Amino acid sequence: MKITAVEAAVLVWPPMDPPFWMSLLPVNRPHELVVRVQTDEGITGIGHSDQAGSIFRIGAHGEPRLANAARIIPDVIEPLLASEDPLEVEWHWQRIFGLTYRHHWNAEGWSRSSMLSALAAVDMALWDIRAKAAGLPVYQLLGGTDPKVPMYVAGGYYREGKGIDELVAECRQYREHGYSALKVRIGGMSLDEDVERVRAIRDAVGPDMKLMLDANEAYDSEMAIRASELYRDSDIYWFEEPVAWYEGNAGMKRVADAIDIPVAGGEQAATHWEAEEMARTAGISFMEFDCMRTGGPTEWLRVSEACKRLGVEMAPHHGAHIHAHLVSAASNGAIIEAFPDPAMYSSEDQLEHVRWDRKRELFSNHPEVRDGFMWLSEEPGWGIELDEDVMGRLEVTE
Repeated sequence: MKITAVEAAVLVWPPMDPPFWMSLLPVNRPHELVVRVQTDEGITGIGHSDQAGSIFRIGAHGEPRLANAARIIPDVIEPLLASEDPLEVEWHWQRIFGLTYRHHWNAEGWSRSSMLSALAAVDMALWDIRAKAAGLPVYQLLGGTDPKVPMYVAGGYYREGKGIDELVAECRQYREHGYSALKVRIGGMSLDEDVERVRAIRDAVGPDMKLMLDANEAYDSEMAIRASELYRDSDIYWFEEPVAWYEGNAGMKRVADAIDIPVAGGEQAATHWEAEEMARTAGISFMEFDCMRTGGPTEWLRVSEACKRLGVEMAPHHGAHIHAHLVSAASNGAIIEAFPDPAMYSSEDQLEHVRWDRKRELFSNHPEVRDGFMWLSEEPGWGIELDEDVMGRLEVTE
């Protein structure tokens, strides 16, 4: 089998309306880098990165335009892979990764993070081909046997005019729709206000629902320790990214050692070296390495192996339909993150109060979500298909 083409598409959605934000940052305009790797045997691999930076810019009249990083795949990666065997996934990973430390690697103004995002999408597509060629879903190709993967729903974002009543109504809907675990944001308001929000959520969802808190690096370590004491009576499953970026792993370790709530982190780690260092030194219990942001499934598997040796569980950030396969196959796979399906809500008024994943429309099929689990299909590969109408509507071509 030989690679005949590597096609890339940049998709950009309209701005979020109404806008919402995490602890410190607004949720930016949704965008996607989609890759299709074609072969001479008719097998097509699909990959994508939902956090690829510098692939688009906003033009003078507010329209999305292609940026320099959109050229990484057609100018560099496609020539590198042309006529090669797509099943040699590890070899291709090493060759593409090597571009990040070669002479003139940034001659076109590309960042390393942009290149690692492009690598993630291509690597994902190659794994799709490998599994399709074997006639297996990816999780089975990797040795997994269980199609149901524990999941939590991410919500509780901040929005102008969203008070306790709206927050409580949102979280009750998650419980009513069968989710058994929920992650909400903290750190975007005063500590007293956030403590009130968390207690209201716990009262709303009851004692049996797992409740995670994500500070998005909003606290210094001293404040994080103090905050954990106030959140503790709400029975918190984990405390995610509790410490500001500048304190690094040492700050995370200080918090982890001082509190009795497990600490989660790692979604921003760029490589398995960085992730393993965090697992070794930061005192985390859950590693959130995101293969769709950087490095792809090949790198995620390395992170998982390192974390297994260190007794750290894998709970990857975003990309549930991809990460579910990896978590299913990993002996230290714990849980995946998902967003609420807008089809579950009866009106736009309800949708105003949730962080719904509009990028679901990119795919014409989705894994079933039921009883707190994502159920993977038996379709070979990742089990996803692109919606060509949506691709045509959102693709940026100039």
